[in-house]
Amino acid sequence: MTSSLPAPPLVSVVMCIYNGERFLKDQIDSILQQTYTNIELVCVDDQSTDRSVAIIQEYQRQDSRVKLFENERNLGFNKNFERGFSLCTGEFIAISDQDDVWHSHKIEDLIFYIGNSLLVYSNSELIDEDGKKLHQNLESSIKHVHDPSYKGFLEYNFVTGHTCLFKRELLQYITPIPKNVLYYDWWIGFTAAYVGKVFYLDKILTQYRLHSNSVIQKLKSSHTDKETEKGKRYAQALSFAEADFVKPKDKKEILNFLRIKLNASKDLFSSTNCYVHLLKNHRQYYPWYKKSFISKLNFIRRQCK
Repeated sequence: MTSSLPAPPLVSVVMCIYNGERFLKDQIDSILQQTYTNIELVCVDDQSTDRSVAIIQEYQRQDSRVKLFENERNLGFNKNFERGFSLCTGEFIAISDQDDVWHSHKIEDLIFYIGNSLLVYSNSELIDEDGKKLHQNLESSIKHVHDPSYKGFLEYNFVTGHTCLFKRELLQYITPIPKNVLYYDWWIGFTAAYVGKVFYLDKILTQYRLHSNSVIQKLKSSHTDKETEKGKRYAQALSFAEADFVKPKDKKEILNFLRIKLNASKDLFSSTNCYVHLLKNHRQYYPWYKKSFISKLNFIRRQCK
């Protein structure tokens, strides 16, 4: 008597699209050719004006795993991903950019290593717009962290969306995405670290494409003055503190962190208080800082100006 093995869990891959025709085929091909085959590719187009929709429709005719949803108005990347998450039916959800290339075993590896963690993320190598390797990876500039504290996300994000796979249960915490959140993956990283565990898989599983037309690259290169950027990050951290799932004692911790930094420029006592507090907690606040400890001391000093 033979018994059939249960089907592996469905993985929903969310790809949000906006005028991505140039690189779209490379990315879709790399997803559909994964060694882990029980997937659905949820494509959400945010009012593209190029051939993006037509390209996805071509794939739909060839592969039933490809699903296309078109927004009636432009939502922007945060809300577009939020809509994409709501359309997923899988037990696991993976995030895809529209212009990268995945290694063929990416999903298989992430599924294997997630274990009892809520989210797993990995490393990526950088390529240029022609697909040429730049001999750098995401860890060239920041340190990726295994099982980080939520406090590690108050200043910076090191969980990049396109490297992530998470369990469906995380959706109840990450949606809706608060309006003051700068980047959806920053919010996901903070939330996953707070309500569960985050596993870092030290493998390069994606070729991450850098090019001038990337939405994220445009945002990062926009001419925003330091005070405006500081205000936006302050508002985002407030959103973290005010999340429904954050316990009162942790909300108090976040607000105290913000108060200390906000008051640091008032006088020497406040500046010193800020420096001492950040130094005392530097392993939790700045686990992603990659340079020497002396450099970190100078970095902390600059945070208290």
